[in-house]
Amino acid sequence: MNKRIVFIAFCMAIAACGQSANNDTPQQRAAQACEAEAKTRIGEKTYQLDIAALAANAKAVEDVWEMQAPVVISPGLRDEVKQTLECKVRVQQGKPNEVTYINFIF
Repeated sequence: MNKRIVFIAFCMAIAACGQSANNDTPQQRAAQACEAEAKTRIGEKTYQLDIAALAANAKAVEDVWEMQAPVVISPGLRDEVKQTLECKVRVQQGKPNEVTYINFIF
């Protein structure tokens, strides 16, 4: 019984470490910053943005990550709009991510 509890606790600790590591790459942090800025710009409207696709598309230029991915604003509604989100984010260790450029391309 005691070994079982230790084993379960160990598995939970490993799973927690794995999840935090998955969200800690510079590309993923940059994509999250872009998504947050896009949400601010879009306002109250609903939207769909694949953050994983945004991160996968990221290219480093010095300390700035450039990325783009499709975004759908008001999905499924009469005023649905499909665009491409273009974004640049400066990611520096120990400093907050800084969105230096964001654009919605029709």
